[in-house]
Amino acid sequence: MKPAWAIVPAKSFARGKSRLTPVLARDERVGFARELFEHVLAVARASTLDGVLVATDGDDVAELAERMGTHVFRDVQGERLAALIDRALAYAAARGARTAVVLMADLPFLEARDIDALLTTLTSHDVVVVRDHRGPHTNALGLSPPTAIRTCFGRPDSFAEHCAAARAAGLRTVVLDNDRIAFDVDGPADHVAFTQRRPRVEI
Repeated sequence: MKPAWAIVPAKSFARGKSRLTPVLARDERVGFARELFEHVLAVARASTLDGVLVATDGDDVAELAERMGTHVFRDVQGERLAALIDRALAYAAARGARTAVVLMADLPFLEARDIDALLTTLTSHDVVVVRDHRGPHTNALGLSPPTAIRTCFGRPDSFAEHCAAARAAGLRTVVLDNDRIAFDVDGPADHVAFTQRRPRVEI
């Protein structure tokens, strides 16, 4: 299998999960954002990935990522999410990655086998897209090579835009349905669903 890296974008824990303000106090939001991030990184490191690169604006995130044995890529002030991820993908490619998977940092049900399934799918496709459970956003994007397309993260309909960009470029594109990757925790309703279905401790 080609050398593969994951890109995990994450804003500072202090600024994360602001939409959970109705159900969590500030310290609880910070702790919850950290918990989700740690889970995604632990799962990524347990998979068959060759490297994990955290793209962040936060010293707190960078410190934890380095402590967990992952690479860190810092953003430029005021940089849009898609631009940061595109630069991180190019960085990974320059360091030998031939495939890459962008993973959101708030996927509590993600398992190592889900990442490995993405990588397996990339052996026969150029682009693999996994939408979020609400539909319009992208929770995971597989690319072979890592710079196959410019990403659309941060846009209101990134899922459709990723699919359109890949197909317009004539790339072999597939939508992968995966409930564990699809579930993220953005708003209060997601938090309720999470507490009702907490992930297992084992990876």
